[in-house]
Amino acid sequence: MHRPRMLQKIAVGLVIVTAMSACEGWGPQDTVTSPSSDPALTAAISVPIISTNGEITAVQFIPFRCSNGMQFTGPLDIAMTAGQEVDLHEVTIRLAQAANTFDSDDLASAFGSTQIPGGTVRTLRFRTDLPCGGTAPEFVAAVIQFTEGSGRRNSITVTAPFGSEIGTDR
Repeated sequence: MHRPRMLQKIAVGLVIVTAMSACEGWGPQDTVTSPSSDPALTAAISVPIISTNGEITAVQFIPFRCSNGMQFTGPLDIAMTAGQEVDLHEVTIRLAQAANTFDSDDLASAFGSTQIPGGTVRTLRFRTDLPCGGTAPEFVAAVIQFTEGSGRRNSITVTAPFGSEIGTDR
């Protein structure tokens, strides 16, 4: 009689430990690709282009250009649309095997706040420092980790293709 009760306690304990460990991470079970049906946050990557008259526009493809130091420095704009209030935890920008991670302290320092009120769009401009590598990558990606107003941790991944132009800027 004691054996079934002990097995039941072990099973309940394992369920609790598993549930709690799943809540603590930003694991792939929380990842969705944007745009998605998740109303908490959607995002898109673009690159600002300044014309000769000083107007800033965004392009649908990102020209891949390395600096003389063989680094991809951007800038990249990430427009985030919040369906509900969200608090950014971390943004990681990936280029091939390299990545730049901006934690909540970096985001607050650079942009004044990590919060995006519900029903608003906020565009954040990122400067990267990513090695270009031997061949041009096909796309740039950003993984955005955030906390929803309900306290649920979530993340989305957005990508943008590079154009066919490969060059070196000053």
